[in-house]
Amino acid sequence: MKTVRRYWILLTTLSVVILAGLLALIWVDWQSVGNAWFMIGLAFLVGAAGFILEKGHLLAGWHRRRQKGEETLETKKIPVDQVASVKNGPIIVNQPARFCLAVGVTLIGLSILVTLVFR
Repeated sequence: MKTVRRYWILLTTLSVVILAGLLALIWVDWQSVGNAWFMIGLAFLVGAAGFILEKGHLLAGWHRRRQKGEETLETKKIPVDQVASVKNGPIIVNQPARFCLAVGVTLIGLSILVTLVFR
């Protein structure tokens, strides 16, 4: 029960997508439902990649904001040590990225299973 309470958003999202696919079986075949689940899973994986890249400090060292009362920054350089330490930091996988990865991998696995079983 503790696990269900912890992952209720994940389980709710998966159950809604799976139920929508099962309801779609009235109008389409298993192959189309599997394809739709695969495409939705890929969209979630792209979202997860976006959340991971968001924390990647890709633009570190390009721009430094002027503090209040400071003169122009044309002549000031950002120390290389600071930029290198930020860019070489660990990869951060936050909670939304974990959610998207879990939903995406589950839907892709389910779509492959459906495609192999119901040819």
